[in-house]
Amino acid sequence: MAINTVPPHLPDLVIHRIIRLLPTKAAVRMSFLSKQWEGVLSSVPILDFDEGDENDNNLVRHRKFVDNILKRYLELCKKEKQKQLLDKFRLCMTRYLSADATVVNEWLRYSMERSVKELDISLRVDKSYWLWGGLRSYYCLSRKALANANSITTLNLEYMRIKNISRFGSSTAKPIRLLPSLKAMSLKNVHFDTNALLYLTGECPSMESLSLTSCSFANFEICVSNSSLRSFGVKQCKAGEIRVYEAVNLESLTVVSSSFELESMIFRECYNLKYMNIFARHLKVFQLDGCYDVKATINAPKLCDFNFEGYLKSEFSLKAPKLWSASILLWDNWDGEFLNFDGPWKHLPRLRDFLGEFKATKGMTLLVSHFKALIFPKEFRETFSSSSPKLLNLKVLDLAMENAPTNMRDKKDLTNSLLWIAPTLQEINQLEYNEELEMYV
Repeated sequence: MAINTVPPHLPDLVIHRIIRLLPTKAAVRMSFLSKQWEGVLSSVPILDFDEGDENDNNLVRHRKFVDNILKRYLELCKKEKQKQLLDKFRLCMTRYLSADATVVNEWLRYSMERSVKELDISLRVDKSYWLWGGLRSYYCLSRKALANANSITTLNLEYMRIKNISRFGSSTAKPIRLLPSLKAMSLKNVHFDTNALLYLTGECPSMESLSLTSCSFANFEICVSNSSLRSFGVKQCKAGEIRVYEAVNLESLTVVSSSFELESMIFRECYNLKYMNIFARHLKVFQLDGCYDVKATINAPKLCDFNFEGYLKSEFSLKAPKLWSASILLWDNWDGEFLNFDGPWKHLPRLRDFLGEFKATKGMTLLVSHFKALIFPKEFRETFSSSSPKLLNLKVLDLAMENAPTNMRDKKDLTNSLLWIAPTLQEINQLEYNEELEMYV
């Protein structure tokens, strides 16, 4: 029995409410029933096109989705002269083909014409085409595709390739940023051309959150420089190095890498970093320069080299049984009067715990402003001897102090303190404290 069609004449308000309640694909089918229904399509604030089951390899159904849903709806929307603002546009394809690039580009342009706020695009490539074409099968996002993305505040991209969108060669004297309003960006299974991520994040002057999941990189490197960024997450990405610099507002960092050989992490000028959680099975080199007060948990079973510049307020929970070398520059401004005024024990529990996290290291370079900061008084050593964490494997200590001890008594006190915190210490080398050494650490 045939299903009765919707009455041709209903109040516009009723039609608007019905359209808003229907899934987008169903709304498209309903719009074909009458001209009156067509007229409300461009007023829908959310467009959500989901192709369906990713395990369905029926290309005939895919072509119907593209031709009967995406293309026909787009033609109807383009006829509307007055376009309402678009809160969200979502397009999820499970059998993307290179021939679909044109309709994807047209939908991107249309959504940006309606000042879309949230853009969510997932273009999973059909498995058979991926095996044949590899990355060439991916949709390629270019600078041109983002030319009018001024309104986007949330960007979620999945299964595509992103080109280097550098403004190099642009004829505009002061080029406008592509994504000036963007606050949050999530990228999954995205392949980046060389330096594409660096330039993409450089186009986001207001971005606060960045998430990378299962992404790959042509130069095997994750490089980010963004002063507005507050939260950054990397999970199971194919990269050998992570470099973050001038992220002066970054507060939270999470990195998970268990399957791929992420061997190096370098963070510079992340002054506001508060929380860091890292699990990296193959990490060998870690460097954090410029940090005031971070609480960091680092689980890196192959970590060999650790470098830190910052303040003693920072706390590290370090699981690195193969750590070989640690270089630490403490910025705390200790001097004799300060230490005496506040009492000699005020900072010592924190210093003891801080250094104790590097118990696996064989060699350490330590830079401090004043030698008295490293002296643990006899009373302190006797009080906390049994419970104190120790540098149980440290053999060689390279020590640089802006204010080094000058008399025998101070030198002896310093030596006794160092041997207490590092009972296996065999060699202490005093280095000259200068800017060149500071840059080296």
